[in-house]
Amino acid sequence: MKLSIIIPTYNSATVLNRTLDSIVGQTFADWEVLVMDGASTDQTVDIAKSYQDERIKVFSEPDEGVYDAMNKGIKIAGGEWLYFLGSDDWLLNNKVLQDFFSSDIDAFEVVYGDVEADQLASEHKGEWTVETIEYNRCHQAIFYKCSLFAKNGLYNTKYKILADYAFNLKWFLPDKIKSKHIDLTIAHYSKGGLSENCIDESFRQDSAFLFIKYGRKSIPIKKQKEMARQAMVYNSQKPMALLSLKTYVLFLRAKDALRRLRS
Repeated sequence: MKLSIIIPTYNSATVLNRTLDSIVGQTFADWEVLVMDGASTDQTVDIAKSYQDERIKVFSEPDEGVYDAMNKGIKIAGGEWLYFLGSDDWLLNNKVLQDFFSSDIDAFEVVYGDVEADQLASEHKGEWTVETIEYNRCHQAIFYKCSLFAKNGLYNTKYKILADYAFNLKWFLPDKIKSKHIDLTIAHYSKGGLSENCIDESFRQDSAFLFIKYGRKSIPIKKQKEMARQAMVYNSQKPMALLSLKTYVLFLRAKDALRRLRS
C-alpha cells in the first residue's frame, strides 16, 4: 500500500463528512484511512463507518489526546507513506494525491508542500529554512515515509499541542534526513484548532533545547544565542535549566570568538 491517512477524531460529527469525501473522491486510489477516534459521544463513528469502504478503518477507544491517537495510527499503518489530516481539514482537490505521487519523491523521507490557510503567516508556508525555523510547517502539508518513525520515534505526547513541531525539528535540522519541498498546496487547514487557541507551555519551555539539540550544526551561533536567551525567560523558575542555558551561551561566545581569531 502506498499511503496511510491518519485522522484523529473526537466528537467530529459535524465536520467529518467533508474530510472523508475529499479523500474518497481522489483520482489516486492506493490509500487507506485510519480514523483514530477518542471514544466520541456523538455520531462520529457511525459517520465514518457509513462509507462502507474497506479502505476506511475505524478504531474508537479513549486516548490521551490528538498525538496519542496519531501514534496509535502510526503503529498499525500499512502504507509506505503516512499523512495526517485533521477531522475538520480536507484535501484541496480530487487530484492532489495523484499530483503528489507523480512528483519526484522516492529518494526522500519527508516531502512537504503547503496548505490553504489565511490565518497562517507567510513564514509558515513555502520551503522551510534555518531562517524560518521558528515557524512550524503544518502536518497537513507533510508526507512522511513510514520508516522515519521507526528511526526517529513517535510523537512526544508531553507536548499536547506542538508535538508535531518537536518531531519536525528532528528531521529538518539534522542533515541525515533527506527532505524536499514541492510546489503543491495539499489541503485546506481549518481555523480554530488547538494550536491556535492554546499555548503549549511544555514546548515553549523546551523549544530552545530542541533547537540547540538538533540544530547546533546548522543554526547560526547568533541565532542560537537569541533562542537560549529567550528560553531563559520561559524557564525563569527552573534553576537547572537556567544554568544549562547560561553555560551554553558562554560556550557559544567562546566558539564564536575562536572562529573570529581563526579567520
